[in-house]
Amino acid sequence: MEWLSRGGYVNRAGWKKLWLRVHWWLGLSVGFVFALSGVTGSALVFYQGIDEWLNPEQRTVVDNGPYRSFEEMVAAARAARPDFPGPYGLFLPQERSGVVEAWFKAPVGESGHVQDIEVTINPYTASVLSRDRIWGETFVSLLYELHKGWLLEETGETLVGICGLLLLLSVGTGLYLWWPKAGRYRQAIGFSSNGSPIRRCYDLHKLSGVAGSLVLLVLAFTGLYLEFPDYVGALVKMVSPVSEEAVFHSTVSPGVRPITVDHAVALAEKLFPAAELKWIGLPQHGNDVVQIGLRQPGEVRRTSGESIVWLDQYSGVVLGVRDWRLLTSGETFLAWLFPLHNGEAFGLIGRWIVFVTGCIPSVLYVTGLRMWWLKRQTKKVAQERRPTPATAAHG
Repeated sequence: MEWLSRGGYVNRAGWKKLWLRVHWWLGLSVGFVFALSGVTGSALVFYQGIDEWLNPEQRTVVDNGPYRSFEEMVAAARAARPDFPGPYGLFLPQERSGVVEAWFKAPVGESGHVQDIEVTINPYTASVLSRDRIWGETFVSLLYELHKGWLLEETGETLVGICGLLLLLSVGTGLYLWWPKAGRYRQAIGFSSNGSPIRRCYDLHKLSGVAGSLVLLVLAFTGLYLEFPDYVGALVKMVSPVSEEAVFHSTVSPGVRPITVDHAVALAEKLFPAAELKWIGLPQHGNDVVQIGLRQPGEVRRTSGESIVWLDQYSGVVLGVRDWRLLTSGETFLAWLFPLHNGEAFGLIGRWIVFVTGCIPSVLYVTGLRMWWLKRQTKKVAQERRPTPATAAHG
């Protein structure tokens, strides 16, 4: 091959040519997918604000003092959807103007499949605001499914995960091709405003890629974990212990009624008095447990936290506790990955960084496609101007 040296080894120029071809064809073949994932991911960074803007009557309320009891909220949700089993969870808002979400598992026909349906509740009045928000049919949930698996369910999720690997390769080859020799760093980060159209496209492609390369690598890797958590988790276990997902059961006693939701919350909050309540997992069957999700000060995941308390739904006995402060190094590493992916690990600044970086693959795709087209047109013009053997002989 032309990029091989005589000795059969790839020299520096040969490596450059090889990786340029890899980088080039990755961009032309799956660059659009990178751009689609980036744009949808950017939008999802602020999914809650988008949903509230599109559906203010269903997603926003007026701060009006203390919340009503959680027992009242569960009762309101049950009354709104009496055709389904009770809600499997309550999710608290991030802001005082937000709503409480009650989620149901609704059977679909006789196929055995279920779909998630959300009922939104005003926490200050325990009144229902919406009762038929089906997951995958609202704009933000549709956007989420498009980002996660191109609306192709498990097959799409696998393909997205593979594209995450290809994005790692694309960014890596791009950095290798850009990496300047000693003394040429200024030229490597320069932009030629007076250059040819190809040169300007190249400079824009180069600079946007370099600027976003580190965050893109993080997003690609964390996205890979979200699509293939078992494989990434297995690799982490080789370095540091990672506990298996806890499974607990309540002890069913005849004639004993379950404790109230508010009682369960109070018991969990006694264990973590400084924590913020984030969600409540409600039992669906007689031997299920109550799960209370909290966020302690300093936890990296701001929207839902990592601390969990499992309670017997009848006696209120604490069956298990997950304490953020006691996680192993491997568990802490895995806990960081989702907050890094959506930017919440570093608050609003982190979200904006992820939002902007998510738009970079679109810039790379457009500039790369533009360069390919311009070079193709230049070669075509050069070939048309080149004299044929017949005209050369005649001349």
